[in-house]
Amino acid sequence: MRGAGWRFWGLCVGAGVLSILTGCASVTHGTQQSVKIETLTEAGKTVEGAKCTLTNDRNGIVMRSGESVSVRRSGALLNIECTQPGLAPATGQAISRVNTGMVGNILIGGVLGAAIDSGTGAGFNYPSWMQLVFGEVRSFDRSGQTGDQALAGTRIGETRLAAPSVVPPPPTAIAVTPPPQVAPAPAPAPTPPVAAVPPPAPRAVGARVSMDDLGALLPAKP
Repeated sequence: MRGAGWRFWGLCVGAGVLSILTGCASVTHGTQQSVKIETLTEAGKTVEGAKCTLTNDRNGIVMRSGESVSVRRSGALLNIECTQPGLAPATGQAISRVNTGMVGNILIGGVLGAAIDSGTGAGFNYPSWMQLVFGEVRSFDRSGQTGDQALAGTRIGETRLAAPSVVPPPPTAIAVTPPPQVAPAPAPAPTPPVAAVPPPAPRAVGARVSMDDLGALLPAKP
């Protein structure tokens, strides 16, 4: 019985230790992290108030440059894009790295706790202060940041100012001039009927009386 009792209490202690180790980073770091974004011109002049969008596999946040915002921790990239009228976009990719809470779980043997920290994202840290440059694409690696100092990152590309959209002018109405109205020609006056001219009467031809005819008119001789 005494051996069984020790085994029971040993299991209890082990369960207690495991519960402490489980999710160490989730307890010490939490699932949210404060991130500051700065925007600069190519000449190095600070531009405050630019509109910035931060997205990863867990959330999307809109903020203004020069401010800090709380983002959800994750092992995935944090994509950043800042825009300012008249300037090419400033974009960046923040690479997260495991934090001390996750490392502690791995070293001590808290495999279950490490799995939980990885699943919740609590075991990762993004760079806490990043400087983006308009017209450039930059990569920011947490392992390259010293303390909480500003991280300039590494230039990996460039961006261009979007061409303004050209709106075609409305079609111009073309005035169509109707052809001049031509007055119809007056109808010709009716031609009066021509009176029919009767044909000339046949002329009487004088009869010629022969001597024989005259002789026939005379009384017969006895």
